[in-house]
Amino acid sequence: MNIKISNLSFKYDKKATKTVLNSINLEIKPGSVNVLLGLNGCGKTTLIKLLAGLEKPFEGTIEYDGGNLQTIRIRERAKIFAYVPQQANVTNDIPVRQYLSYGTTNTLAFYEHPGKEEMERVEATAERLNISHLLDKNLGEISGGELQIVLIACSLIQNTEILLLDEPTSALDMKNQNLVLSILKEVAKQGKTIILSSHNPNYALYLDSNVVLIHDGVIRDEGSAKELIKAEKLKPIYGDHMCASNELGYEEISFK
Repeated sequence: MNIKISNLSFKYDKKATKTVLNSINLEIKPGSVNVLLGLNGCGKTTLIKLLAGLEKPFEGTIEYDGGNLQTIRIRERAKIFAYVPQQANVTNDIPVRQYLSYGTTNTLAFYEHPGKEEMERVEATAERLNISHLLDKNLGEISGGELQIVLIACSLIQNTEILLLDEPTSALDMKNQNLVLSILKEVAKQGKTIILSSHNPNYALYLDSNVVLIHDGVIRDEGSAKELIKAEKLKPIYGDHMCASNELGYEEISFK
């Protein structure tokens, strides 16, 4: 099922003269990996929140499977989209195991509790992300990086067809960055649609993704990572110190 964004504009204050996003037109193909790139404040997070249905467009529409996203009820939306925010507003005294079990509730009846099958999915996902040792700890007892992995694990447990991740590796060390990106690569091979924001252009190369380059609330360019992640294309946004290294199978982007 594809996502079509048409003439989308957004501002947090309706009285404001400047929009956060301005006339966005974008089509997300089913089973594709899409990386949103751009400077702080360019609109990446806002676009992901709009796709998650957490904000409403000021102008324009977001269509899912031909229908307006805003008409899909929250419970049904949770079966389609899994959303991982940059910062989670969580209750510190909830055990990690219990929090992860919430990811199973999108397939349960209203008053139904997770059963054996759902809890086995929790255990398996925790093991996959190397957080089994955290299951009996409260959320307030773990580090920011560990919490970020817990949020990602919960989104995988939801088992939705679309994953929305807002800078999912921002608090992670290099080992866990690699782990999360590797898992996203696996998830993509299952035909899931992935949309994530990042400050690292090399992630798009690693994931062999589609790239949406956003600057000052507008889409500057869109295309495959191999075509767009080049120093000359990124310099207008990131500055003249962008350069490329040829030590890998692709030209890794860095600063000189």
